[in-house]
Amino acid sequence: MTTVATSNDERMKKTEIARQHIEEIRTRKFSIGQKSVNPLTQDLHNAVTSLSKELYTKDVHFLMELIQNAEDNEYAAGVQPTLELVLTTWDITGLGSSATLLVFNNEIGFSKENIESLCSIGKSTKKGRRCQGFIGGKGIGFKSVFLVSGKPHIYSNGYQIRFDEAPNCDRGIGYIVPEWVPTRPTISDLQVIYGSSKTLPATTIILPLKPEKLETVKKHLSELHPEVLLFLHNIKRLSVREHSFSSSEDSVSAISISSETNLISTQNQGTDSRIVHLSVQEGLDMREATCRYYIYRQIFPVKPENVVDSRKDLNKWAISLAFPFGERLRRGSSSVGIFAFLPTAMVTNFPFVVQADFILPSSREAIVLDNKWNLGILDHVPTSFVNALMTCLNSPQTAEFFPVIRVLEFLPVHEPPLKQFNGVRESIRLKLRSKSIVPCESFSTGEMVFCEPIDVVRILPEFRKILTHMRQVGVSLSSVASQGKYVLHNSADDIKYDPVWNFLRLSSINDSYHWTAKCIQTCNLVSRVPTKVYVELLCFLADRWKYFPVSAVCSISLLKYIAWDGQVFLCSVSQITQAPLKVHLVWEARHHSWLNKWNIDMGCPDDIFFFPDETVTAIVRNKKETVVKNWLVKVGLVITDIYAYCLKLANVLREKKDRKLVVSLAHLVYHSFLKKHLDSSNVSLVLQSMPVVDMSDNVCMCTSLVPASRSQWVKLFGSSIVKLEGENMSAVGYGYYPSNYVELGEAYTEAANFAGNSTPEGKLLDFLIKHDKVTDLPDILPQDRALDIASNQLTSHQALLLLEWIQNLRAKKYSPSKYEIPKRFIDSVRCGKWMKTYSGFSSPSCCYLYEGTESSTLIEIGKEFKVLSAIDEGYYNHQIKSFKEVLVFVGVQMGSENIYQLIVNHVKPVLSSAMSGRLGISLLSFIRYSNANNKLDVEFLKTLQQGKWLKSNLGFVNPRGAIYLTSDVEEAILLITDLRRIDKTYYGNELQGFVNELKLLGVVVHVNDVYNLIPQHFRFPEDLSMLNTDAVFLLLKCIRQLGPEAVSLKEKIVCSPWMRTSFGFKCPMETILPHRSWGQLVEVLPLPIIDEAYYGSTIRSYKAELEAIGVVVNLDQVCSMLVTKVKFLLSSDHLTGDIVISLLNCIKCLKEKMAPQLTFLISFLSGEKWLKTRDGYRSAPDMILFDSDWASVSQFVDLPLIDDAFYGNSIFSFKKELKMLGVIVDFTEGARLVARGLELPGEPVSVRAECAFSLLNCAISLRQSSKSSGQSLPSLLGNFVNKLKGSKWIKTHMGYRTPEETLIFNPEWNSCLDERDGPFIDQGFYGNLTSLHKKELVAIGVKEDTEDVCTLIFQILTSHTETSAVMRIYRFLHKYMQSLNSQSCFVSQLWIPDPEGNNGKWVSNWFCVLHDRDNLFGSFLHVLDRHYEEELLAFLSTTFGVDPFPTLFRYVDLWNNWVACNHCVSSAELHSFWGCISEDWNPVLEKTIKKGITMLPAVSVSGAVQLVERDELFIPNDLSLKKLFGHASDKPLFVWFPQYGTSSLSKLYAIYRSFGVQTISDAVQISSNSELEKMDRENSLIGKPLIKIVLAFVANPVIYMPVEERHRIAKSLLDISIFGTEKPLMLSCFLDLPSSKKRLQVEMRKLVLWDENSQKLLVHKPSWNGGSGTKSMEFITDFSRAIAEAVLPKASAFVEELCKTIKIGFAFGFKEDEVDSLLLSENLELFPVDASFLECAFPAAKNQHRSRDPPCTPEASIHKKQRRY
Repeated sequence: MTTVATSNDERMKKTEIARQHIEEIRTRKFSIGQKSVNPLTQDLHNAVTSLSKELYTKDVHFLMELIQNAEDNEYAAGVQPTLELVLTTWDITGLGSSATLLVFNNEIGFSKENIESLCSIGKSTKKGRRCQGFIGGKGIGFKSVFLVSGKPHIYSNGYQIRFDEAPNCDRGIGYIVPEWVPTRPTISDLQVIYGSSKTLPATTIILPLKPEKLETVKKHLSELHPEVLLFLHNIKRLSVREHSFSSSEDSVSAISISSETNLISTQNQGTDSRIVHLSVQEGLDMREATCRYYIYRQIFPVKPENVVDSRKDLNKWAISLAFPFGERLRRGSSSVGIFAFLPTAMVTNFPFVVQADFILPSSREAIVLDNKWNLGILDHVPTSFVNALMTCLNSPQTAEFFPVIRVLEFLPVHEPPLKQFNGVRESIRLKLRSKSIVPCESFSTGEMVFCEPIDVVRILPEFRKILTHMRQVGVSLSSVASQGKYVLHNSADDIKYDPVWNFLRLSSINDSYHWTAKCIQTCNLVSRVPTKVYVELLCFLADRWKYFPVSAVCSISLLKYIAWDGQVFLCSVSQITQAPLKVHLVWEARHHSWLNKWNIDMGCPDDIFFFPDETVTAIVRNKKETVVKNWLVKVGLVITDIYAYCLKLANVLREKKDRKLVVSLAHLVYHSFLKKHLDSSNVSLVLQSMPVVDMSDNVCMCTSLVPASRSQWVKLFGSSIVKLEGENMSAVGYGYYPSNYVELGEAYTEAANFAGNSTPEGKLLDFLIKHDKVTDLPDILPQDRALDIASNQLTSHQALLLLEWIQNLRAKKYSPSKYEIPKRFIDSVRCGKWMKTYSGFSSPSCCYLYEGTESSTLIEIGKEFKVLSAIDEGYYNHQIKSFKEVLVFVGVQMGSENIYQLIVNHVKPVLSSAMSGRLGISLLSFIRYSNANNKLDVEFLKTLQQGKWLKSNLGFVNPRGAIYLTSDVEEAILLITDLRRIDKTYYGNELQGFVNELKLLGVVVHVNDVYNLIPQHFRFPEDLSMLNTDAVFLLLKCIRQLGPEAVSLKEKIVCSPWMRTSFGFKCPMETILPHRSWGQLVEVLPLPIIDEAYYGSTIRSYKAELEAIGVVVNLDQVCSMLVTKVKFLLSSDHLTGDIVISLLNCIKCLKEKMAPQLTFLISFLSGEKWLKTRDGYRSAPDMILFDSDWASVSQFVDLPLIDDAFYGNSIFSFKKELKMLGVIVDFTEGARLVARGLELPGEPVSVRAECAFSLLNCAISLRQSSKSSGQSLPSLLGNFVNKLKGSKWIKTHMGYRTPEETLIFNPEWNSCLDERDGPFIDQGFYGNLTSLHKKELVAIGVKEDTEDVCTLIFQILTSHTETSAVMRIYRFLHKYMQSLNSQSCFVSQLWIPDPEGNNGKWVSNWFCVLHDRDNLFGSFLHVLDRHYEEELLAFLSTTFGVDPFPTLFRYVDLWNNWVACNHCVSSAELHSFWGCISEDWNPVLEKTIKKGITMLPAVSVSGAVQLVERDELFIPNDLSLKKLFGHASDKPLFVWFPQYGTSSLSKLYAIYRSFGVQTISDAVQISSNSELEKMDRENSLIGKPLIKIVLAFVANPVIYMPVEERHRIAKSLLDISIFGTEKPLMLSCFLDLPSSKKRLQVEMRKLVLWDENSQKLLVHKPSWNGGSGTKSMEFITDFSRAIAEAVLPKASAFVEELCKTIKIGFAFGFKEDEVDSLLLSENLELFPVDASFLECAFPAAKNQHRSRDPPCTPEASIHKKQRRY
């Protein structure tokens, strides 16, 4: 450090001048030593006190003020401005403080003006000088040191003064009255602390610290952020260290912070930028941590609207932005976002720091956000940021420092916590959208280019890989840039940069599919890439196909195929899916190549194309083979194989009939079979579907025959088997066989070469014969079609040859194939006229072969029908009988039975057509013969009955149902039926002899049988007037004859108007057969009566039949008809008033004579809507005959009053008759109509008091009526009550309410409740409503019961907003409400009164608790005992579910609230919190608590409590480790424990362990690197007493160690290997902090150590051999622990206990008597077996140990330790 040196004389002179100046200030300004007193003295003191105490909210700000003052100081030329903070562990001022903070600054020193400023308020020497670079100027900054020091000292330029916060004893003023310091500390004292070898700086500030502030100052000094120097112009170095008598005991590590600046010349238009390196080093042995900052500064003119008084001397803003490259240096508080030369406490979430001359409040914690000066600065930050970013990106000078992509990490991607900063963020985003800042890929040159965000696209990594691969193989990608978008650079296309691209609104990867498709198409990538890359592209498309827009990708030429000449072409998916192209591929690459070669050779028939061979091979070898296969199938490619291809080609050739292709296909099948690509079964299937080329070079789909020269078929069918369309039959005597057989062409016998494969001559034909593609007559199988030659006259030789062929075919039926001769084939043989008979050529089915046993009668009948022809055996040279079985098979008849059947077969076809009378008689004769000989089977008889061969009056009909009668009723029957009558004239008199045969055929021959047919065949004549009396009586007779079976006939006649009546023809149901006693009733309305004059009196003999068809014949039916007539008049709107009056008059006349019928009539009229009201027609029970009593309810109900204007006043004369019909004529009977029609008004205010009384009276009437009669009244009353319940028509003190929402007030409640506190009935409005109608009010739901009143008031409780009302209700509910638990579902809020008025607020019961005994939850919960009297608390708890005390879950919430709010937790709060947790701790709650609490309390070295992640905390079970690591860490490591034990916190250790907190001893990893040598075991401390202690300890029943194990351990101790070193063992201790990803390392000294890995005892030689350290407590402790760890596992819970026991034995010199007493006191016993072991192990040393001097004593050890210090 460089400082200004002065001589001692100059210093003394300067000191004297300074002292005189101080005296002058004390006298002049503060009147000290004078009698007069400044009247403003006390006010001045109060102002200073208040200012200093309230100025800053944190003690750390006094450091900022000291740094600010140092920055504003003046420095000599050539001096590096430095600020050094030194903390001493004693008070150098002698004032009794525990520590002192010294501030050394190498400035030029304090001037008189500076001293005057310190003795004033607001009188800064820097005011108005901000344009000169000063950053202070309030004149109050130094006063902040009083927060940590009661008497700050200043030594500078001869001044040795101090200030006291206590009022001056002379004038009562504190803080600003200077006092001269004549003695301590001296300059020499300062020189010693600063360093005797260095020149003392000109200015030193000495702060004797307040005791309670020591730890706070230490903490803030250790957390002083390196970035504090970032924007300071002067201070380039700041260091913090601690000075103590023993450097090994320093409680704060020495820290230095240095700043090195390299300027980069980038000045342009008021801007400059630089690179700043900040470094921090903690301790002398720690590695230096550094961070580079790119700082960009830009000058902006101050806008007039932003000028403020405090900055009126400034006309420019200088805005600096600092961008950290690398991990930002963080110590202490969170990352600061805003600097006003020094850091504030504001967090912006920006990855850069904003520095400007912001206006700050006195606290310096934040900028004033509503200040127009600051807002003007923030408006320019986006411009400065964009310029800084562009400069950094474009400057070659910054490129060597910062990678381009790292620059983009400075974009403000995270939303700031304050809206003002969010505006800055959005403005930056908008400005950057038009800047070329996004690094993009240039696929043509490989260089990085920068583009605007809107022009950039992010592509899929797979597609980028494909493009990269293309570029690597030399494919030019220059056209990629022509797609209108630039591709984001590969280095920037990473998930960690997603927030950056989202901030810039860069299109996402999912938006790139359209661009990708366009790129593939425009750049013609498919045709330019090698096969491997092309397959990669297919894999990519297959993976991502579902994400591509269909319109964008389906039209791109993506797929390759091989065309006719072997050339590769491209096609799109659309071309394939729309079926213009058929691209095939075979997944077996070898088969694919085979088919592809044949397909090209055949010229790609039917436009069948194949994928290139190399592409298929590459796909099959690709790991995504399955994905690509599925995709190719999905987009329409045809997956095939050799068999499928051949089948498809065969199908194509059936249509195309290409001769060359047909032959080529045969060769393909032949060679594929030879290559074993096809098996025999597939070959057979292909050959069956494959067409052939015949001898005429025609292509046909037929089975081939061998050439004619080698065939047998030509002998039967002639020289040719094929007949072309339109060709005539061959020569006489020859036919052709019209089947699918053709003669194979010569092309199949010739040698050929296809697709590089040769076929020798004749081999293909042999192949076709072998696989049954070619055949001959012995194996020809006829098709299922007619045999043409069977229709010709065959020669004897041809006929015999045909019979022989059929005989051969029948033999195949019994072969394994069970061949069946086709039906049409054999039928043509049976029916063809090819067989010679004596009468010419005929079909076999019409021939018989005579055997001599046939009946002559049958032969004569057959001749009559001309159906028999005998075979001419001579024509066939008598060889025909050798084929007897074949002849029978083809239909030739033999024997009587066959002749009979031949006649039947001949007759059957002619039965369906007209037959002459002679043939009809002959047929009846044949029927008689057949029946007589029992040959008439059911089937033939059925055919005879169904055939239309019988002549009738309706033409030729079938016999069944026809009639053949001789009686007189035949004409009447024909008049009313459509029955068929046999034509007697057509058949003549011979027909009479066949009555039995006719009956057998189904003809009706008896009259009684005709009655059964009439219902089915009944029909009225078109003119019903033609229906004479005979036909009518025939119908009635038929009905009588059939009885119940006449239903269908009655249905047909009942609705037709055929019955003659007094009103013309009517249907039976409209007709009356009257009785003489009905005269008066019949005359009421005109009714149709049967015309007895026409029918005669005989008609009455059919009364039962007439009644059966609906004729009215009794009085009840007459009434029904009368009702029907009335209904008709109602439906046709013809029921006039006169008719109604007539009906009523009729009822009046008949009510005494015909009671039963009158009752029926009244019942009908009561149910019909026949009475007219003003609103339409209604039924009588729903009508009212008006009188004056109904006026009172007309306001609510639309009453159904009889329309007296329509009926006239005469209607009132029938009051009794109307009442009989159900009309309401009395008001007391009309309550039900009121109930039905009640419609309460929407505006309840219109329901007046008298209306309410009327409604209640109606309810009373309904209730009284329901008790006596009326099934519907109870439900009607219920509906009426529901209407009343559902409307708000009752006026209460809380407005109109429904009855169920209304209460009746009990005067007994006046003492605790007011009527206005609930919806009580307004008695002032109704008068005596409740006294008169209380019972009815309760019946409709109004509440009067105390419990119901409590329930309803409880439900509406939250509608109240005054404390007095709520309190009255709470007291009322507490007094009267019984069922408390049932109410909690209604209300979940409680009233919290405002202490200052009658107001308050409703809060959730979840946020309430009765008591808070520890006062922890005051800001978190509402404590009810602070608002309510004791008697209400139990009620509120039970009713609202409020917990009496906070539950454990509340404690968890409180803890997390502390964590979220960064609450500074006190020890008292921790005592209370963890005391409650400990009291209720159990395994059930452990899981919940562990899940809810993630941070635990930790204690720093200074004693401050912080909440820290629990995985970085440890239990301090080893104080030495605690001390070492406590100083090594910059944050607390150890969990909080109370300083004094309490029973409530007894479980705290176990609770911490359950959270997973490790003990420090378990967590630390230890290693030793000391140089060791093996030592002699002489004078070893491991003797008999030690072994005795060990044996007795491990024999403890609690440990339960077997004897053998105990003795093994004892032997291992006796044989233990001891290694020593001359220096104390230095152990490296490591502690891992998982969350911070840090590892702490400290050094620890040990005198004795047990190395478990090597099973060695490591010792400090001098201590072990009796040196000065042997008797120290340190050695005893290390030795005892080492032996305990050697005996027991390290994790054993008994290590500490054994260590303590050995330590006690060691302290007493391991004397046997003392050891025995020790064992007895510790309840340890040496068993005899162990005593025997000791005697054996130490045979000669029984008494030696007792006489030996003890190795150490406690007194000696303590004495030694005291002398060391």
